[in-house]
Amino acid sequence: MYQQIAANKAKSVFIIIFFILFIGVIGFLIGFIFDYRYGTGNYFSIAILIIAFIIALITSFASYYYSDKIVLQISKAHPIDKETDIRVNYMVEGLSIAAGIPMPKIYIIEEEGMNAFATGRNPKNGVIVLTRGIINKLNNEELKGVIAHELSHIKNYDILLGTIIVIFVGMLSIASNIILRSFFFGGGRRRSNERNGAGGIFALILLIIGLVLIILSPIIGTIIRMAISRNREFLADSNGALITRYPAGLANALRKISAESQIESANSATSHMFIADPLTKKNKPIFSNLFSTHPPIDERIKRLDIMSLGIGNNN
Repeated sequence: MYQQIAANKAKSVFIIIFFILFIGVIGFLIGFIFDYRYGTGNYFSIAILIIAFIIALITSFASYYYSDKIVLQISKAHPIDKETDIRVNYMVEGLSIAAGIPMPKIYIIEEEGMNAFATGRNPKNGVIVLTRGIINKLNNEELKGVIAHELSHIKNYDILLGTIIVIFVGMLSIASNIILRSFFFGGGRRRSNERNGAGGIFALILLIIGLVLIILSPIIGTIIRMAISRNREFLADSNGALITRYPAGLANALRKISAESQIESANSATSHMFIADPLTKKNKPIFSNLFSTHPPIDERIKRLDIMSLGIGNNN
């Protein structure tokens, strides 16, 4: 169990470092292209990245602070009635103590599909959302596994990490847009005699490679973002199992959820937040599997089964 958690954390760190290095490479290529075309010097790319970062930060700020309210409204969720749902309230309270975080607010989506998600920018503002179906159809150990998984997202600041990654992807998109507009619609070029000889050929090759990478950078950034999201799901599974000390509970819950995870109020903008894919076939975007934010549910169950040593699994 601890090895899985350590491995997932290490993989997350590696992917994030790779993402930062990728942004650095894109920054260098932007500087090279501007210098090649306008003679501005390679350091001009720093200004471009700073501008892109500021724009991405501003556009993400409101989302970071108000996303929980927006998502709750979109999902048609309402606060839990503590007297009616005593079972859920006690579970969340006990597991929050075990996780070492403040008890989050609890919201309910009145749908029979089985799903759940967590939101909130930090543990003090955490929110857990459960569907009526998941409350009614899972036994206590299974429901505890799901709640512990969502508490792990809150404890691990996955909402904050997701926002930072979105800012990075936004930086790449904005920087790509700036460089392409400048290249195709900009002004004069550097003197042709500066590009003659072997050095000029090498510069031209690097220019072409740079343009291709810059064009593809938003897509590459999105793929990296999805990889981070999938890894954080594995981490939340492992941490959730650590909180409950019963990995089979979440594994058995995922087996049931995989058959009834569809939620009518979910859409492509909110689907990444749920514990399992909530989209029905009619509102699932084309090529959704290529940019999945969740690892295959069978792989998640397999890892949890290994952690549980076969104890309590309903195969």
